[in-house]
Amino acid sequence: MFGFERNDELEIGSLYRGQGKDAQNSYIKGIVDVLSNSKQYLQKNYDIFLVANDKYNLYPTIAELSEMKIVKQYKRPVLNRTEKGKSAYAEIIFHLKEK
Repeated sequence: MFGFERNDELEIGSLYRGQGKDAQNSYIKGIVDVLSNSKQYLQKNYDIFLVANDKYNLYPTIAELSEMKIVKQYKRPVLNRTEKGKSAYAEIIFHLKEK
């Protein structure tokens, strides 16, 4: 879009990795690493809001491994998509806090 070079291999959850168990485990590790690293920059009693299409129910594991808890989940419909596949789906906004 802006002429940036693609770096799909650096993306967490890149489509080229597929959706199998190895790809899911790689995604979990990537998100846990990001959340764990970000803690050093957060104040006590922080709030984190993550938006995800969690069709494989990975975020309870991600929260646990990140030593966080899911306080609440907000479902929101995604009606207008720009990428391939125009069907609507729901994504979840996860509200995370420290344990």
